[in-house]
Amino acid sequence: MTESEPTPAPLDSWEAILEAMRRRFPGQRDSVLFCIHKLQQNPDLTLRDFRAEAELYGIPMAGRALHSARVLLGIGDASPAPARARTKVAAESPSETTDGAGSIENRVVAAVRQIQSAAGAEAERMRAAIQKAITILQQAIDE
Repeated sequence: MTESEPTPAPLDSWEAILEAMRRRFPGQRDSVLFCIHKLQQNPDLTLRDFRAEAELYGIPMAGRALHSARVLLGIGDASPAPARARTKVAAESPSETTDGAGSIENRVVAAVRQIQSAAGAEAERMRAAIQKAITILQQAIDE
């Protein structure tokens, strides 16, 4: 090895793990990959359990990343958010606000949130389905 060649990362370093995760789950954000890595070690972990460790690697953490990781690993429900959004919209009533304009504004905001939640959930379902298809294809190729 010459001085100009970079030293390869140890196989147990985060950089090597991240590179392997990127190959296994192409197109996923580093935060989702980090969550997948942690959940593979212990599927019962919560965001609080490893948020500080993620910060050490400069990876921003959010609940959405953990949810996406759970869905990709098949240990989470792909559609809990829209159900909560629909329940919230149904529970709202015009009498909750004293201002008629505020009521309309609240309903519009709630409707937009519901649409965004539904679109996000659909995207997650599609990602999960694509990931399952990739896994099946990889298994077929390996056999």
